[in-house]
Amino acid sequence: MKRRGLGLRTVQDFLLLSGGEFVSKLIGFAAFAYLARTLEPSAYGAVELAVSLSLFFAVVIEFGLSPIGAREVAQDAQRVRRLAGEIPSARFLIAALAIPSMCGLVVLLDQPIEVVRLVWLFSLGLLAVPLSQQWLFQGLEMMKWVSLAQVLRMSAFAIGIVAVVRSSDNLLWVGAAEFGAALTLGAYFFIVQGLRITPFRPSTSLVGPRKLLREGLSVALSQIVWALGQYLPTLLIAYLMGSVEVAFFGSAHRIVMSLATFGLLYHFNLFPAVSKALAESEEVYHALVGPSFKATAWAGIGIALLVTLLGETICRFVYGDAFSVAGATLAVLVWTVPLMLFSGHARWALIARGEQRFVLVAQIAGTATTFVAGLWAIAEWGAIGGAIAMVGSAGVVWFVAHGYARQKVGKIPFLAAAARPALAALGVGIAARQFDGPAWIAAIGAGVAFAALGPILDWHLIADLRRLAHAKGSVGGSGAQQSSAEDAK
Repeated sequence: MKRRGLGLRTVQDFLLLSGGEFVSKLIGFAAFAYLARTLEPSAYGAVELAVSLSLFFAVVIEFGLSPIGAREVAQDAQRVRRLAGEIPSARFLIAALAIPSMCGLVVLLDQPIEVVRLVWLFSLGLLAVPLSQQWLFQGLEMMKWVSLAQVLRMSAFAIGIVAVVRSSDNLLWVGAAEFGAALTLGAYFFIVQGLRITPFRPSTSLVGPRKLLREGLSVALSQIVWALGQYLPTLLIAYLMGSVEVAFFGSAHRIVMSLATFGLLYHFNLFPAVSKALAESEEVYHALVGPSFKATAWAGIGIALLVTLLGETICRFVYGDAFSVAGATLAVLVWTVPLMLFSGHARWALIARGEQRFVLVAQIAGTATTFVAGLWAIAEWGAIGGAIAMVGSAGVVWFVAHGYARQKVGKIPFLAAAARPALAALGVGIAARQFDGPAWIAAIGAGVAFAALGPILDWHLIADLRRLAHAKGSVGGSGAQQSSAEDAK
């Protein structure tokens, strides 16, 4: 009975977190759609630049301490009071450097004074990051408070901009709304933590915070490099091309990052099964990763195909007619989604083997590619060039992570396993482009044709999907042992 209760609690917590994430993203999409339709493209581009900078420096301030704190309090509740004071103190130390750095960076990017002031207002919101103790509530399995926090923050931002932003002349009020939303989130955690766990008392000693910063360094580096890879194109576009191109890239990037979140959740959910399979034998792992790669190849490429065909329609519907030109950027950028799904098999396998340092190497290689390719491609094609650089970066991460996974883990699916869905998408996409009618009709036809080609071109696909659906229960069992030879390629 205890196991069942634990399982129900786990499902409940997941639903709370995912539900809060979904609602907050929905509110966020509505808020930014309002801004895109209210502000001129150049002003909206300034908002996207400010958001990108604040999200990156928030990762810097968090400094990889969330998993460490959640782990510690989950293992020993006696550490709650000490860590609840030391982690915010450590983060305030980082914030003292990060906030001036963010303010200085926007000046180095040679932006107009209105953009500089907007970014400075967004930087003040980073003061609330140390107060946002999500890790504490997660470690104590108090997920509902984290879920409410996600919705509260975005709701405060949305209400603020709808109340005061009427045109591009109100640009700085967007920064004020962000600052108010950040203060709302910080106050929420300050009050709830004091009522439900322990009063907020930052550590007055530097010994504990310094030790935590040293411990979180390896995790922080990986997270910072990942964040840099995601937001570097926005910075390069702002420096080389200006706010209008940032608006077109940022609007497409926002949609793609939401899609990529589902890929992250997929691999995170599959990770326990991957770890168990690797612990049993290489054959059991192959029986799991083969079907998984096929499923994500067909799903990821299928989604990218549909978004490519509907890029202009999606951007016009979400952001308004002025952003229809961002459809081309979205059509390119969405191909990072299947590439991230592919590389996820190698990256999570390396983590399961305890070789996560090679994941960092792959991310560094990807970020370097974004910088080098971005300098050239953005100068040539603007926002579309930034999308090309990010697709190239995702490909490099996959290739590098795959190479290390073959050395440290064993055989793992690669190009051959993605060939059939890629060729099917190419053929269907070319045929859909010949259709002289509404784009959404062509997309529906393409989606149906692509889905029908799956089991025709890959007759093991249905069986592989069934095996994958029962992966967690069948690892080590007879169902996991039945795998086609193709899965191990």
